[in-house]
Amino acid sequence: MSDNLMEKVSAFGERLKIGGAEVGRKMSEGMSQMSFKMKELFQGPNPVEKLVEDATSEALEEPDWAMNLDLCDMINTEKISSVDLIRGIKKRIMLKSPRIQYLALVLLETVVKNCEKAFSEVAAERVLDEMVKLIDDPQTVVNNRNKALVMIEAWGESTSELRYLPVYEETYKSLRSRGIRFPGRDNESLAPIFTPPRSVSETEVDATLAEQIQRDIRGQSFTKEQTKEAFDVARNSIELLSTVLSSSPQQDALQ
Repeated sequence: MSDNLMEKVSAFGERLKIGGAEVGRKMSEGMSQMSFKMKELFQGPNPVEKLVEDATSEALEEPDWAMNLDLCDMINTEKISSVDLIRGIKKRIMLKSPRIQYLALVLLETVVKNCEKAFSEVAAERVLDEMVKLIDDPQTVVNNRNKALVMIEAWGESTSELRYLPVYEETYKSLRSRGIRFPGRDNESLAPIFTPPRSVSETEVDATLAEQIQRDIRGQSFTKEQTKEAFDVARNSIELLSTVLSSSPQQDALQ
């Protein structure tokens, strides 16, 4: 057999070996992915993700601050994985339920405020990408869109605190460069830290208080003397206040 023919046979053999190795690698990767999917199927949901589902349940009328802060404590004491929690929140943000999306955003905001490692996990798990998708989705309700914008704006402007994670500032500037308008931040739009659980809603409290005041007024009767005395006290109080204001060297500050 000539040298040329021997070289061709040898090269063909090498191609067979390389091709076989590539096929084997692809088969191994495919089996590994299938094994992971089967493991997910039979093991059920991650227990941490189950906690996230409970904290962002569609049955909740408003955020469960007690549950949210419990999750923060569990992360800080390393009872649960912050990575699993952030992944669970990301999955909830990706759902199309407006209420679940909102509760997931509130939980995310609470976690990053109370857990030191959370900002890194949010960046690593590309949660900001899903928040941007939520903002760009025309089907997203205005309240949820504004919530996501407020959070990204707050993080994007915290350049001194998050300088080691440029993705926050980059995401914020990218939205601004596209002409996205931000609703602005105020105390009511940000999730409070260590907020106690509310047993009744504000509307119920206001209604109960109004009814109590009306009952108290109806239950009392005033004589002419008592009415005159009340007006006299009020008049004297006003005169006293006027005297104090007029005699003070810092009238502008007092006013």
